[in-house]
Amino acid sequence: MIQQLDRTIAPDINPIDRFHLPKVETVSFSNGNTLHKFALGTQPVVRIEWIFNTGSRAENKIGTSFFTTKMLAEGTAALSAPQIQEFLAQYGAFLELNPGNERINITLFCLEKHLPVLVPFIKNLLTESTFPEAQLTKMKQQQIQGIQVNLEKTAYLAGVAFREMLFNNNHPYGKHLDIKTIEALEQSDLTSFFNNELLNRNCDIILTGGFSKESVELIQKEFGTASLHKANEKPAMPALTKAGREIIIEKEGSVQSSIRYGRMLFNHSHSDYFDTYILNEILGGYFGSRLMQNIREDKGYTYGIHASIVTLQEGGYFVIGTDVKREFTKNTIEEIEKELQILIDTPVSDLELETVKSYMLGSFVGDIQTPFSIADKYKTIFFNGLGYDYYDRFFARIQSITANDIQIVAKKYFAPAEMSYVVAGGF
Repeated sequence: MIQQLDRTIAPDINPIDRFHLPKVETVSFSNGNTLHKFALGTQPVVRIEWIFNTGSRAENKIGTSFFTTKMLAEGTAALSAPQIQEFLAQYGAFLELNPGNERINITLFCLEKHLPVLVPFIKNLLTESTFPEAQLTKMKQQQIQGIQVNLEKTAYLAGVAFREMLFNNNHPYGKHLDIKTIEALEQSDLTSFFNNELLNRNCDIILTGGFSKESVELIQKEFGTASLHKANEKPAMPALTKAGREIIIEKEGSVQSSIRYGRMLFNHSHSDYFDTYILNEILGGYFGSRLMQNIREDKGYTYGIHASIVTLQEGGYFVIGTDVKREFTKNTIEEIEKELQILIDTPVSDLELETVKSYMLGSFVGDIQTPFSIADKYKTIFFNGLGYDYYDRFFARIQSITANDIQIVAKKYFAPAEMSYVVAGGF
């Protein structure tokens, strides 16, 4: 007899009491490259990442790292850009080229059976890219058109201005592409960056998915034997000055304003990071957060508002972002500061704290359900030198944190007087 399910009765809630990040296997090749292996999953699908310890921090001209990375698949001595795309397509492969401040990431997704042709192909891109002038001109035009469109968006203007306010456009974490910097780039800039920072340089390789020992041997053959140079030392970060209180970017005719509100903070390695991250979740990190309940649900000023802690290799920052009707701009900033002051003055209730803990623990475990997401967690701890127990400690801290702990970090870091904000649009 089939038992009927009574849908009026909520299912039991099972507490999440432990966390486990699968161990990585690491192989150091004779030439200095390192292979990190996660043999996970039953499907013969793999992701390989070649990660170079360089990026915009190492460039002399703004945009060089970005365009060099994006143009790695735009032409080699033997293949044109269309031929490269056709080659990838015939094997059902997907290639991502991701430039960053500190690292450049070349990522290949494919079926394992195609690795014998695709791995040598990637090696060819990383050694034989030619950065054709015609393709560079085309890509520069595309980027300029994108910027011209973005300059009409208050969210873009606010984001750029906020990072410049915290850092400045000469700091690696504050600089951004604009039309003038793009126009000033030449093919020789890309070739120079490629030769100095990528060509025959050591990298970390991360292999994830369902793969065999033959695939490991193939990667070692192609990327583990040839003589390489160590990555160049990165230049020291310039000193920072204290950010101003506000920047207002008037945009005539705009019916909305974009607000970016926050301050300089710190990254994963700071002793207060865990507690501050949990506070951020309470304030504006999920749909049931205080900012969402107040500014979206109660006041109706916005469709959404979110708070984040952005972590960087050296430092980090806290930012609240939202778009509101222009006439609600001042009210929104006032409500944000009221919520910060409440966190400082009043302990979080037991019910709210337990709700956030349950949400965070569930999200935490939900974030490691695929081989690729597990590898992404590993990258965070490896490239930031956090130790393999980092997520165990984070998980335990979510479980043990108290309302008093939350209030302590609120008083230390979230005083409204210490915050800066940008408004793009107007009041």
